[in-house]
Amino acid sequence: MHIRSLLALALMLTQAWAAAQTTDAPSGLTLDQARAQRDQAKTMKAQARKTYDTDVKACQSKAIAIGCVSSAKDRRAEIFKQADALELEGRTVERETLRREAEAKAAKREAEAPGREAKDQADAERFRENEARRATEREKRQAEEPAKLESRHDKVAAEKAARERKLEKQRKKDARQAEAAADRAREKAEKQEQQAERIKRIDERKRINAEQEKRRLAKQAAAESAAAARAGVERK
Repeated sequence: MHIRSLLALALMLTQAWAAAQTTDAPSGLTLDQARAQRDQAKTMKAQARKTYDTDVKACQSKAIAIGCVSSAKDRRAEIFKQADALELEGRTVERETLRREAEAKAAKREAEAPGREAKDQADAERFRENEARRATEREKRQAEEPAKLESRHDKVAAEKAARERKLEKQRKKDARQAEAAADRAREKAEKQEQQAERIKRIDERKRINAEQEKRRLAKQAAAESAAAARAGVERK
């Protein structure tokens, strides 16, 4: 009921403010026209001063300058009088228009006050609802945080274990490869040693054979020499 009453009062005050807005100034001038009229009055005065100065200079060349200058002053005064009337009217209209606008704004503010109050109440209610919802969400997050933290710890532990298994697998693979390489190197060294031993035995056999051949040839030569010697003795 309170909100309905505020809205009804707001409607009534808004209608009153709209009616006040349609009321014109007494002279019928708008605010822009009134300001333009004041500017026109200033222009008229400025032009009247220039015209007066020109007239005074012209009067000085005449034989009877007193009446001439007096007429120039009268013309300037008449223009100033007309300009003052325009400026006064413009100032009055401007002041009245501004007063009416201020009253209209005040009426509008007064008319909108109930609506603003209802809006403020609705905004406050929405704020309280949002705060309650955020508080509930915070409590929910806080309640879920330990489980999430434990889950993160489990995930980190699982990832660490997986990395360690992978590293251990790689270490074993590297060890097997190193052991295989050592076996291949050992086998190669053994084969090279065996090959060297065979070559050594072959060379030794060649040396022995060469020495035996040498002794045989020496023995043969000695036998042939002895036979030759015996043959020579026998011929004698």
